[in-house]
Amino acid sequence: MVGTPDFAQMLRRCGGRATPGRLRLMRALWKETAPVTAARLQKSLGGALNLATLYRALDALAEDGVVRRVDFRHGHAHYELAAPARAHHHHLACTGCGAVEDVACTLRPRLKRTSAFSTITDHAMEYFGLCKACGARGPERGGRIWTGAGE
Repeated sequence: MVGTPDFAQMLRRCGGRATPGRLRLMRALWKETAPVTAARLQKSLGGALNLATLYRALDALAEDGVVRRVDFRHGHAHYELAAPARAHHHHLACTGCGAVEDVACTLRPRLKRTSAFSTITDHAMEYFGLCKACGARGPERGGRIWTGAGE
């Protein structure tokens, strides 16, 4: 198993402040296996940061590029550590039960070769559908099925 990254060094390298609260927050995110809500993070931190402070810290860490904000269309953000702390990836999200699976990103090298853009500064890519268990229960579990047509 890979050891815990040096979060203080990671923050300093990107110009961020390595405060005790931010370091504790990053260690809490390191322990998570999937993107989590701010409320869940607050609980895992034992209430050490109030929710307003937690959101400010998450916003600052996202701005520094060490935390990634993920939108699963639940009406609130989820958060996870970004590369280099975690391997770069995207997500498959089940609209029936909420299960989330990481998927590798293979598009970036192709974009570098074919894009008319000189710089790509950010991106977001989440896929939504039904996991096998929800799919077996029938289409009423998840809404429209994406076929890839028109992409």
